[in-house]
Amino acid sequence: MRNKEEINISLIAKESGVSIATVSRVLNGNVPVSREKRQRVEEIIEKYNFTPNSLARSLIRKETKTLGVILPDISNPYFASMFLEIERIALAEGYSVFLCNTLYGGSSHGIPNTRKEAYFFDLMIDKQADGVLIIGGQVDMINVEEEYRQALKNLCKRLPVVIVGKEIPDVGGIFIQNETGFGVTSAVKYLHRLGHEKIAFVGGQPGVTITKIRLDAYEKVLNDLGLDFDENLISLSDYYVDAGYSAMERLLDLEEAFTAFISMNDSVALGAIRCLGDHGYSVPQDKAVISCDQFAGAAYQMPRLTGINQHHEVLASIVVHSLINAINDIKEPISRVITPELIIRESCGTALASSTHFGISAIDSHTNTEKR
Repeated sequence: MRNKEEINISLIAKESGVSIATVSRVLNGNVPVSREKRQRVEEIIEKYNFTPNSLARSLIRKETKTLGVILPDISNPYFASMFLEIERIALAEGYSVFLCNTLYGGSSHGIPNTRKEAYFFDLMIDKQADGVLIIGGQVDMINVEEEYRQALKNLCKRLPVVIVGKEIPDVGGIFIQNETGFGVTSAVKYLHRLGHEKIAFVGGQPGVTITKIRLDAYEKVLNDLGLDFDENLISLSDYYVDAGYSAMERLLDLEEAFTAFISMNDSVALGAIRCLGDHGYSVPQDKAVISCDQFAGAAYQMPRLTGINQHHEVLASIVVHSLINAINDIKEPISRVITPELIIRESCGTALASSTHFGISAIDSHTNTEKR
């Protein structure tokens, strides 16, 4: 076993069968390197757990004032709103933003996956981003593929990386998990307060962490309230409008009695409401609905959507400033609490003035608290 002092770039180059310059390019990302050579170098680096000291890195690595953002679907309102907030905050801090829209799970739009996410990790290194933000994609899955885990681990060794999602052990990087299920708990409690006892769950893709967290919260709050947990009232699908329609259609086909439902997000809610209308039901007269993730435009739908404001702008601020701190080798964590808010509008069947329930802000669409 070699002493740590003996392990240097020359040794890495010799055992990899490449030049010292190639090793330097892999470490610094300043010039593109073929995938085959990069893999050979990375295997030797992994073998010796080699990391050049920070002084050496700072001397040879040029700052580009660019942040990379990797996300799976810019057409999804959640990712679109997050990216806009990230770009706004980054620009204010003097950074430009490089977006990679990976199309992971592209089957939602009939688009096949053309490249693995590892391709975009390498691209961030080649483009010399100062740091990388990862929002969604395979990191959101309950079971992450080993190939992805290794690729993410390699990226975290090369660049500062902040990931929005559950922590993956032994990959490095900074993980920020914002979803706790609190919004689901708030929504179900509020519907129960209005007199609903049969409350369905609509939308969300199986095998995804956020779906599991919200389903677990749904089951727990029903049990806490003494309500029956009926698996037939759960209709999973995806996160888009058409998925909301199909999920609701399955519920109606089962002829299960329910008077209210919570949806994964506003898009799912819109599809479900359209389906209800096509089957002769009205919202909120026949079925009440609360969305677990409010998007822009909720106040302009018919009916205006009651939903949980997850405060994506706060999350965006936390992830951007956490990444900038990591770039500047600042170890102090960003300490901010994200508190979801229940925004009361028309779709749940109430018209309340500005008030508070269960410690959750409630804003009536008919007051001047929100501008129309």
